[in-house]
Amino acid sequence: MADTLQAGSSLAAGQSITSNNGAYALTLQEDGNLVLSEGGNAVWASKTNGKSAVKADLQDDGNFVLYTEGNDPVWASQTAGNSGVKLVVQDDRNVVLYAGDNAVWSTDTAVEAPAAPEPEAAPVAPAAAEAPPAPPAPRTHTVAPGDTLWDLATHFYGDGNQYQRIADANGIPNPDAINVGQVLTIPA
Repeated sequence: MADTLQAGSSLAAGQSITSNNGAYALTLQEDGNLVLSEGGNAVWASKTNGKSAVKADLQDDGNFVLYTEGNDPVWASQTAGNSGVKLVVQDDRNVVLYAGDNAVWSTDTAVEAPAAPEPEAAPVAPAAAEAPPAPPAPRTHTVAPGDTLWDLATHFYGDGNQYQRIADANGIPNPDAINVGQVLTIPA
C-alpha cells in the first residue's frame, strides 16, 4: 500500500501504509493497536491494544476512527467536520491528516532531516569533547505465552517492581491483562 490513505478508505487489522522512503510504517496491529514504527520499533501508538479494533476508517467527514467488529469506536482523531481529507505517512516520520492543504491532526513524531554539510574554508582542529550519545531508541517486546509485566520489568530493568512503567507506556489499565502476540513498548 502507498503512503496515503484517502477519505472513504480503511486499514484492516494487519495492514499498513508506509512512507515513500520506506523508513516508517503505520500499522493496525492484530491486537487492535494502531502503531507508527521505525525499523520495527514503535514511535507512536493509539494505545488501543486489547480493545478489539479491526479497522481504521478515514471517514468522508474527516474523522479517522478505529472500530471494533461490531462498529464500536475505540479511538478517533476528533477531526470530524473536515472535507477532502487524506492521511499521509511522511518521509519525516510524521503521520499527518490533511484537509486540503491544512494539517488538522498529526502524531507529532517528525524528525529533522540532517542538514547538508557546509564546505570547509580551512582545516578544523578536532573537537576537545565528543558529542553526547543519542538517546536510546524505544524498545519493543512481543508478548509470548507465560510473559507477565513483572517478568518483563525484571528482564529489562532488573526490578519486577518497575512493571507499572511498561503498563503506563502501553496504556494497560490492568497489568494482569496482556495478550500473547501483543507488541509492547519498553520505555528506557
